[in-house]
Amino acid sequence: MYRFLDRLPPNLDEHFHFLTGAMRQWTVAARAGRCPCAALAPGFGWRGVMAALPDFTKLMALLDAQALRWLRFGMPGAEHVTEAEATMLAMFAAALDGDGTAVRRIAATLVGDGDALRIAEDLASAAEWVALRFVQAPLVQRD
Repeated sequence: MYRFLDRLPPNLDEHFHFLTGAMRQWTVAARAGRCPCAALAPGFGWRGVMAALPDFTKLMALLDAQALRWLRFGMPGAEHVTEAEATMLAMFAAALDGDGTAVRRIAATLVGDGDALRIAEDLASAAEWVALRFVQAPLVQRD
């Protein structure tokens, strides 16, 4: 997580720069009552990772409904990566590295009571699918 915290998104690796923007866009669209999928589809399509969109939106929706605490995502264009964004990026990094144990450990820290084990597993699985889709279609374009 600390490798991402307070960093400038444009200075992140391509995947993490894109995912930071996607987390922010999802949050803004959801809070405005708009469809996050529709808001994110053009960027995911342009980057060639449209297959990752359903899992990404599932992950964000699970967090929105089940997170243990309020997660703060920056507004689009915000300068620094927030703690919540850094945690999510660390989970995606673990998934990209194929470290399923770390992905599940991070996911478990994000969810609260109730059906936490199942929700954490759903989060971890979605993060791994997003990572797989990104590996299958590497980013070659940037805004």
